[in-house]
Amino acid sequence: MRQSFFRHFGLLVMSVASVALLAVRLAAAAPAPAKPSVAVLPFLGTGPNVKYLATQMRFAVCKKLWRTGQLKRISRHTVNQMIDALGVSWTYPVSAADLQTVVKGIGADETIYGTLHDRNLTLTLFQGTAKAKTATGVIPSDAYSPRLAVEKLLTELMKVQFHHVREWQIDKSPVLAARFAQRPNLVRDPDFVAAKETGDIGKYWQVFLELQKYNPRLITAAEAAGAAKNKAYIVPQAFVTPHAQGYCLMEKIGLGVAQSNGLAVESLWIPVKDGHRYRFTCQYYSKGPRVRIFLKGFSYWPDSFSNDKVLASQRRELYRFQLKGRNANNKWSSTGADFTPTTLTGVKHKIQWLRIDFYVYLNKGEAFFRNVQLKDISP
Repeated sequence: MRQSFFRHFGLLVMSVASVALLAVRLAAAAPAPAKPSVAVLPFLGTGPNVKYLATQMRFAVCKKLWRTGQLKRISRHTVNQMIDALGVSWTYPVSAADLQTVVKGIGADETIYGTLHDRNLTLTLFQGTAKAKTATGVIPSDAYSPRLAVEKLLTELMKVQFHHVREWQIDKSPVLAARFAQRPNLVRDPDFVAAKETGDIGKYWQVFLELQKYNPRLITAAEAAGAAKNKAYIVPQAFVTPHAQGYCLMEKIGLGVAQSNGLAVESLWIPVKDGHRYRFTCQYYSKGPRVRIFLKGFSYWPDSFSNDKVLASQRRELYRFQLKGRNANNKWSSTGADFTPTTLTGVKHKIQWLRIDFYVYLNKGEAFFRNVQLKDISP
């Protein structure tokens, strides 16, 4: 779980009388929000092992929402504190009045509440204090399907798409292969060489860790051997494979971050066309961390939280395609897929930009990426 932003403001002990004071402190200490805030309330229900299942499903919803990067999260710990401070008895069934008190007291732009009856999960979305929509689905008992069920419910509620493949999903058509060979690469700095010309800074890539955001720095192989963990760098390929030429991206992660937030490096905005077919390929090398590659599509969708002077704040993620790399493959492996970025909102909001997200987590160690390609293979 990503750490609560309260750690940046010191320890805050809450009581019933302190709810109003908390809101004042947050407004004074935090910058004006650039993204809509979202709170996920503790899930409740009935049935065998309901407490464990409710906790797991709430965590799954939080993780899926917060990984989009388009919402300002209110941590689960903070939400729990607010409920305690409001003096509401959070036991099933929660009355409509108590639920409204909690939604209003937390004050998020969007709030999600989940109820379980055996393995039937219902998610309710509040926008402000108004109940906007509900979605219901069955949570299967196997290890992988629960995540798919949660994604389906979130798609119904918030129009976000999720796609999953393993490591390779490329159409073997000779026609598409020829297009891919001939078309220009849409990725700027696909081989991580631009840092040699830009003051040793990889300006076309951004590193994300909690509130940190920066461009990866070019370092030597000797520096890479002793590089600090929980950071990303551009390093010579010879550091990974002796005598290799060129450069690659290195993400080095410690166990604590690997098992909480994870570490991500994203490309800058890549213009794309909604409904066109694209092919993405790259190579990765993991010495421990689990590798996930996300292809994230964005639409122009300004709202009351957007900054007129910051275009990024006017973009909203509406599409996501995921590639699953192997952890600790200990060699250069290829991964790729053909995909078509589009939205569920029709012509109103089309996908206009894409960001490539190299995300590592779960296990400590180093992961490397090179030869990143994204091409339009439409007719």
